[in-house]
Amino acid sequence: MPEKHALLSASSAARWLNCPPSAKLNEGSDEGSSYAAEGTLAHSMCEVKLKGYAAAIPKRTTTAKLKKLKSGPLYQPEMDGYTEEYLDYVKKIALSFSGPATIRIEEQVDFSAYAPEAFGTADCLILFGDELHVIDFKYGKGIKVDAEENPQLKLYALGALSKFGFIYNISKIVLHIVQPRLDNFSMWETNAADLRTWGELIKPIAQLAYNGEGEFRSGDHCHFCKIASTCKKRSEANLALAQYEFRKPPEISTDGSPTLSNCELAEALTKGAQLVAWYEDLKECALAKLLGGEELLGWKAVEGRGTRAFINPDAVPERLISIGQSGDLAYERKVLSPAALEKLVGKDVFNNSFADLVEKSKGKPTLAPASDKRAAYVQGTTAAEDFK
Repeated sequence: MPEKHALLSASSAARWLNCPPSAKLNEGSDEGSSYAAEGTLAHSMCEVKLKGYAAAIPKRTTTAKLKKLKSGPLYQPEMDGYTEEYLDYVKKIALSFSGPATIRIEEQVDFSAYAPEAFGTADCLILFGDELHVIDFKYGKGIKVDAEENPQLKLYALGALSKFGFIYNISKIVLHIVQPRLDNFSMWETNAADLRTWGELIKPIAQLAYNGEGEFRSGDHCHFCKIASTCKKRSEANLALAQYEFRKPPEISTDGSPTLSNCELAEALTKGAQLVAWYEDLKECALAKLLGGEELLGWKAVEGRGTRAFINPDAVPERLISIGQSGDLAYERKVLSPAALEKLVGKDVFNNSFADLVEKSKGKPTLAPASDKRAAYVQGTTAAEDFK
């Protein structure tokens, strides 16, 4: 894993390409959340497993390194299954060629030819003939990541072209996202010429970002920004949404109906998603300020609903017996859910030993933007029964 962190990092490219001044505002390292630490551990396991395969490291050495990683408090057995899926994915690509491919693991690449002093570390690069594959492992399950036009992977690819272009006559470039916890394996193909053209196009934007200049702009890229909750530009954009007046396309009849048309409903859903996300960020920021002793006119922090818990659970059965009841009443016996059991024993063990005992029901219909790659929901007999 890299120790240094570039101002214009590949991982934050979606943000600084859309909002150049945010690069300077987000400069410096964060303490990181438990989710980030969990992701770092999973990445380390991927690295050890992949090096064990690609570099022919003795099995005992790989086992020892994995054992050390698993000794920490963040390790969960399910990590083994998810990191094995990543390993299998990389192996499938590597074995698809007519000869042995070059596999570079945790490879630092420099793309400063397109963004000042910029570099990053690619999880895995595979080179063979005229092909370059850039593979990125995502352990998170909060946000689904797509390989198509992914700026992080495109910058890694540009760095790889600069580093290996004199050895390999690279023309075909394939970007991959491996996000096993969401069953998301995304792939997108481009070529070296188009990628370099894109690199030239972002040069002026990257320079603005490096200088801390340019215009602030809000959007989906705000999600991981340090000032997302207090950013004035984001506030202005979302307050404008709150006052938004629906525009009826010419082909939609304006009959004075008090209810939204399907067209207006779709538009409201699209606009409202950002508004909801912004308001949740506002609440989190406001609560932190109030708990820190600051004042917000018209608002205060209050105690939420608490939960009850026994001080000494082991004493409960004894107390039941003392009042003439059976101590067994203190316990609830039920089989763990498939997800909980899989987390407990690990994905491989679960699939090998319990898969035949599992039945997966059809998921309930849920809203998604048209860009979502999942197939449209196929109704059963009636929509009403589907919702039941």
